[in-house]
Amino acid sequence: MRYKKSHGLTPSEEILSDLCNKSFLSLWTYPNLYRKAGKELADLIVVFGNDILIFSDKSIAYPTTDNPDLNWSRWFRAAIKESAMQVWKAEQCIRKNPNQIFLDAKANEPLPLELPAIADMRFHGICVVSGASEMSQKLTGRPTLNLNLEAVDAEAPFSIGKITNQRSWVHVFDEVTLRRLMAALSTTKDFVDYLDAKEKLLDCGLFKRAESELDIVGYYLWNGRQFPPETESFQLEPNLWEVVCADPQFQRGMQENKVSIFWDRLIEYLTNHYLSETLEFGNELDMSEWEILVRLMATETRFYRRVLSEEIIRRVESVRAGEHLKIGTMLQSENPDIQYVLLVAPGSTEEEHVAYRDDRGRELQLRCVAAKAARPASRFFVGIALDAKKGGGGSEDFCLIDTGCWDEQDIARAQKVREDLGYFMPGKMAETNIQVDEYPEG
Repeated sequence: MRYKKSHGLTPSEEILSDLCNKSFLSLWTYPNLYRKAGKELADLIVVFGNDILIFSDKSIAYPTTDNPDLNWSRWFRAAIKESAMQVWKAEQCIRKNPNQIFLDAKANEPLPLELPAIADMRFHGICVVSGASEMSQKLTGRPTLNLNLEAVDAEAPFSIGKITNQRSWVHVFDEVTLRRLMAALSTTKDFVDYLDAKEKLLDCGLFKRAESELDIVGYYLWNGRQFPPETESFQLEPNLWEVVCADPQFQRGMQENKVSIFWDRLIEYLTNHYLSETLEFGNELDMSEWEILVRLMATETRFYRRVLSEEIIRRVESVRAGEHLKIGTMLQSENPDIQYVLLVAPGSTEEEHVAYRDDRGRELQLRCVAAKAARPASRFFVGIALDAKKGGGGSEDFCLIDTGCWDEQDIARAQKVREDLGYFMPGKMAETNIQVDEYPEG
């Protein structure tokens, strides 16, 4: 392996690491980082392009004195206040010394990912706290902490408000909230977009209270992933999350999202081969060169991963069933700057596989070049070649063409490839308008 990283030092950190690996994927998730030998930086950090997510995990036993207010005050200070301070300190350290981030306690193994320029860094602070749910259920009738922006520090029991000396918003998730939230916002883009929208809502000053973070998530998901305009006063109904989760359309959407794990597995499959240095081609690339390919794929939302997965699987099954000898197609990303060029081939015998693989890889590259002529406004062309071989087996090819520096001559050459080979030409290319509802009706 190119490097070795922690998987969490405590049971709660192991749970956090597992959740983040599943949602944000392993290449961008790093538990237990250090700023120098013996000096911890953060419990977990996710580095994804310009976004840096800093997680602080605190599992604190709830005090049991006869004074309820004192119990809450002590727990708040040890769990939430300390967690927020760790997040802010980690951000300060990264800004000051971005090249001093290490995977091990001896500070010998540097973070393998290249951080963005300091001016481009977008930080997101997340405090994961556990230990209060049982007492909250007993005293308030709910296991989750509420959001009360009129409270400061520990003024209101089992409420999260403003924290003294607050430098930026931190998002406080308890053990009940975390799992459900990350199941609903299970990609980096989905998660970060929610944090950004929530912070914008909090900044406007018109939103004051929610009985649970999950109610905020429920409103966000059920209203086109947005909140009301900043000019309108906004208050959430309690138990909104339960109402949304009980809706048949929402349930169907979550069920249909399961196919999207295909996209996650493609990313992790390629990542694991690169980290193990078992790629047939590309092991020599530096992480900064190679990582952008899978990061482009990982920028897709959960919903769009569903769309892409369904379209790819449909084409693989078509070739496998003999309906087509081979399928070459372009699939639109949710990001107009990205195009996916898919080539599904039938597979080959073992004896013919070397020549077959060479031909398929060459065709994939040429199709990506021709795709630029067909979609000149897009910059990145991600090529994916798969086998539809019956009985499993086969091989895969991936490639990336970044056309950001292409000039008119490059475009002209791409157009010639397109015309000579007939790839993505008008009249030869069938365009399909795909209409998919995130939460479909029955």
